[in-house]
Order: sequence, then C-alpha cells, then structure tokens
Amino acid sequence: MPHESLLIGLSQIGAVFAGFMAVFIALAQRDGRLDPVSALRARSILYTSVTTIAAALLPLVIFAAGLTGDASLKISAGVAALMGLGLSIEGARHQMALTPEQKRATGLVFNIVSWGFSGVAFAVAVAIVFGAIHADYYPLSVFVMLIVSAANFVKISLEQWL
Repeated sequence: MPHESLLIGLSQIGAVFAGFMAVFIALAQRDGRLDPVSALRARSILYTSVTTIAAALLPLVIFAAGLTGDASLKISAGVAALMGLGLSIEGARHQMALTPEQKRATGLVFNIVSWGFSGVAFAVAVAIVFGAIHADYYPLSVFVMLIVSAANFVKISLEQWL
C-alpha cells in the first residue's frame, strides 16, 4: 500500500489529540470551566482528530480488501470529502449558535485554521476523486486535517493553562 507508514503515523497522532481532548473535556466539564468558545474548539479538535484517524486508516482497510493502492486512495478521498462536508456543517451549526461576542472570542486564527485548512483538505480530496491531481496526494489531505487539530489544540491549551 502506498504511503502506509505515513497514514498509520497520521492516525496515531490523531488518536493522541482525540485522547487528550477526551480527558480535557471530561475534566473541564467536571470543573465547570468549559465555556461555549472552549467547547467549540474542543469539539473541533475532537471531530478533526477522529476524522484524521478514519481518513488515514480507511485506505489501508480498502487495500486489504483487494483493491489497488490508487483505487483505495481515491475511494478514501471521496469518503474523506463527505466526512469533511459533514464536519463542516456540524461545525457551522455550533458556531452559529454562539452569541456575537462569543463569535468574536473564537478569534481570527481559529476561523482561518478551522475553515481555511479544512477547505484545503476538502479541495485536495475532491480533486483526487475527480482526477485533477494524483491519488498520491491523499496523505496531504489527511495531514492538513491533522493541522487543524494541532493548531486548535495549541490555542485551547494556551488559553486554558497559561
């Protein structure tokens, strides 16, 4: 399978972020420190981390079922694009529920990273599906989604603990 070790590594990093966020959410809810903006960021990290795990492992499962490496990556790109679309709709729904002041508190960096990089990951996946770029670029789409988790993880960590 092309890029197997890279995809496994990306899924492992995604699992680490998802695990940290699960612990963070549990502790923050227990202490009553999870304000709506932090909850939005935490959800974003959790969603993108789990999406990264699924998107990174899916081509390996499809390849194991007997498809070629390119076919596995193209099918995975289509599924990842659909997951990303669902993720974006869910994220927009939560962000629209915030008050105007809370929306401003999310910050420009959060919005650029979350929406901009998610859009890049989606565009790469769609381009792979339609043959505009080679399937070998699929790990780039997964990596860009992981960047969303990482950047938001740094932001929420700095806000909560420093």
